[in-house]
Amino acid sequence: MELPPPSIDQLSKLAASNLPPSQLFEILSRYETDARLLLAGNDDPQLLSLFYSTFFFVHLLTEQVPEARALSQRLPEALRHQDPYLQSCLTLLRAIWQNRHDQIYQILRNLPWSEGLQPLVQRYESFFQDQSLIAVSTSYEALRLPTAATYLGLDSTAAEQGDPAVIKKFTDCGWKWDAEAKLLYPTPIVLQSIDERPLNGIHDAMKLLGNRRN
Repeated sequence: MELPPPSIDQLSKLAASNLPPSQLFEILSRYETDARLLLAGNDDPQLLSLFYSTFFFVHLLTEQVPEARALSQRLPEALRHQDPYLQSCLTLLRAIWQNRHDQIYQILRNLPWSEGLQPLVQRYESFFQDQSLIAVSTSYEALRLPTAATYLGLDSTAAEQGDPAVIKKFTDCGWKWDAEAKLLYPTPIVLQSIDERPLNGIHDAMKLLGNRRN
């Protein structure tokens, strides 16, 4: 199927769509040739910025972190050093590479992102929460509430204080809370494929986790 020419409007629509990440990746992979042609023609830097930042997040949503790193090496030098949104992407990539959960959530929530990219930023935050929830649920037999909160980008101060609202986010999905020991006991969750991951964030993941107990 022939794709429409790449444009800011087209890329924004893709970013805001509910297409599975694998389909987004296929479309944007085909567009990369067009992006290089635009670069050769010294065309719209705003369009190139949106293309590369969108493609970057789709790499993350398809769990291709090494490939996202390779993409960052293909960025036009001028954009790499001058574009604030691609600078944010590179900062996020470093935090992911270092497995710094606390920094990842701060970067996603606080660094500048273009308006057209916002849906993918929010989608990736939800995906990363789901991914972290799955990893924690299968890696720990027990953990402290502040530790669990850090993995999911929840309020660390509230977690330190044993906030019932934070505890409830975990007990709602079937985890056990030992108030005396102040420990959470996770229930494992395993999903079969990337495109089956919930799109609506931690609440959907927790619902699924709770359902797995039945």
